[in-house]
Amino acid sequence: MKTRIAVLMMALGLATAAPAAAEVIAELDHLRDGELQSVGFELTKGGEIDIEAVGLRHARSRRMAVYAWIINSKTRDLVWSMTVGSTFRDGSRGVTRKAEKSEFFEPGPYELYMYAGDQWQSGIMISGGKDFYDILEDLLDRDDDDWEDWDERDWDRSLRDCYVRVSSDELEASDVRRFEVSGEIPNALASFIGLGDDEYVRQGFKIDEPMNVRIYALAEHPRGNRTPVDYGWIVNADTRERVWEMDRFNTERAGGGRKNRKFNDEVRFEKGNYILHYVTDDSHSWEEFNMEPPYDPINWGVTLLPGTDFKASAFHLSEVSDDRGKPLIDFTRARDDDYFEKAFELKKPATLSVYAIGECSDRDFVDYGWIEDALTGEIVWEMTYRTTEHAGGGEKNRMFDGSVELEAGKYVACYVTDGSHSYRDWNTGRPYDDKAYGMSIYPGDGFNDADFELLREDEVYEGTAVLARISGMRDHEREREYFSLDKDTQVRIHALGEGQGRRMYDYGWIENARTGRTVWEMTYRKTDHAGGASKNRQVTDTMTLPAGEYEVYYETDGSHSFGDWNASPPRHPRDWGITVSIAEEMARR
Repeated sequence: MKTRIAVLMMALGLATAAPAAAEVIAELDHLRDGELQSVGFELTKGGEIDIEAVGLRHARSRRMAVYAWIINSKTRDLVWSMTVGSTFRDGSRGVTRKAEKSEFFEPGPYELYMYAGDQWQSGIMISGGKDFYDILEDLLDRDDDDWEDWDERDWDRSLRDCYVRVSSDELEASDVRRFEVSGEIPNALASFIGLGDDEYVRQGFKIDEPMNVRIYALAEHPRGNRTPVDYGWIVNADTRERVWEMDRFNTERAGGGRKNRKFNDEVRFEKGNYILHYVTDDSHSWEEFNMEPPYDPINWGVTLLPGTDFKASAFHLSEVSDDRGKPLIDFTRARDDDYFEKAFELKKPATLSVYAIGECSDRDFVDYGWIEDALTGEIVWEMTYRTTEHAGGGEKNRMFDGSVELEAGKYVACYVTDGSHSYRDWNTGRPYDDKAYGMSIYPGDGFNDADFELLREDEVYEGTAVLARISGMRDHEREREYFSLDKDTQVRIHALGEGQGRRMYDYGWIENARTGRTVWEMTYRKTDHAGGASKNRQVTDTMTLPAGEYEVYYETDGSHSFGDWNASPPRHPRDWGITVSIAEEMARR
């Protein structure tokens, strides 16, 4: 009896000496596939914090599929993260991983996140921008033994057991304040965060004197892509020049998936007007991440903040107007196999504002615009990879938004598309300004309406050096034009046609109208590649013709011609035909 009482007293004594239960500061659990949970907690004083978490490793790689992390809510910096290396096997398989960590936390606000990926079945995801080295890394990381004989029910059961708990023996409930995660950064000048798929946002701002502005932005840049697909940039509103943009070289890893990138730095701005842009494509955003999210997921977007020499009185937000005014020429909302052209005359030198969006594959444009001298056929401006920027959406969407200075003269503006990826029929992500797909021309700085005139086709070559022109030739056509010379004259001949196997199938020639003798002919040996398919051929030739009367002919076969190409069209399809001009007058222009 005495022994039983002693044992009871000892038990009561142990119970009395036991420490109080740890205060649970924050906790996340019961995740579903693809779900991202978060909770904010603020510590009014510092203390030792205990972190305990159970997650899951990827099916066939050594990355975490279900894991947790903590960031500092003010600085947005990572404080702690759950990785394969920082966890240990929890159970008989290495799939379930457990983390236990004790660390001193300074007073301040923090955000706890937990993410459950839904890619466990594949592990190796060739889609979504993976390149060879990503795939190779996953192959080397494979550990299929841990997943042998697992099915979806096993995954669901394990997912239900995942959690993260933050607690402390030193802190009490009164030392902790929980809050809803908003991602807002104090003192932000402008902020677009929590952006979803297919969003495009803009914000104008004016700077009265030079200063630094800090930019904090997240981007999606799949490896292998030349440009990001979710990203921000800033243009000078007056010159249309891009003064800042996100790319692989000025960004760093943002945590989570490899394609998550972050810009967090100061940018110098001179006095002027600016427009901040940010665009997302059709996947991987705050709305729904298709692989591991960045450590600061709710800030998916862009935020402007004061720089080191920031002066609040010299910084002003401004409205961004979509109204560029009425276009002089409008080739927008271009569809498959479209071709636009419009001639115009400038009575005096002028600056035009050109806004064009097109499709560029492997640095070669297939939907694009250009302006050519109507009399010489010389290209005075065209869309090229180097002069364009990414237009949002698919990587092949490219955009020109700038000024073009032209001398007085007659010009033809043109825009052409191929048989795929165009307005309302995109085969990859659409550009952010999809209704502007094509080309539009607006008045530029100092433009005078009286100096600009649209021309009909029959007005273009009146009183010019062009003697004869046959263009835009289609299948099964044969046309001729007549011209005469009062004296021996050097002429310039420019022709485009179809040729392969050392033979021309669409071609032109010139005959003496009195004798019927051919004085010039477009042969394969005279031609060079004209862009597009290898059978697109072109020639520019000069020769002296005696005074007399002449006829210019052009003939096509039954396939591959203007408006009905069976292979890639030439670089400048409207010239499919032949043009004869006076060379001396052309040289004086």
